[in-house]
Amino acid sequence: MRKAKMIFGVIGAGFLSVGAGAVELPAGPNKDVVARACSSCHDLDMVFDAAGQTREGWNGTIEEMTGYGLQLSPSERAQVLEYLTSFLGPDAKKPR
Repeated sequence: MRKAKMIFGVIGAGFLSVGAGAVELPAGPNKDVVARACSSCHDLDMVFDAAGQTREGWNGTIEEMTGYGLQLSPSERAQVLEYLTSFLGPDAKKPR
C-alpha cells in the first residue's frame, strides 16, 4: 500500500510539472483564433520562442505553417497575423 502511494505521488508530481511549464497567450483580440490555429499542430511554447518577429517575419511563419498543413480562411489568416504582430511582434514585451 505504501509503495502504491509513493508511485501515484511520483506520477502526480510529473503531471504537475508538465502543467507548470504551460504558457498562455497574451490577452487580446483574436487570441482564441491564434490559440486554436497554432496549438492544432504544436504547443504554444513554439509561438513564444518566435516572439519578436516583424510583421513580415510572422507572415513568413504563417506561410511556412500552411506548408505543413495549417488551414486558415483568409479572414482567420489576417486575424492571426494581426494578433502575432501586435502582441508578439518586435514592439511587444517578450512573454514569460
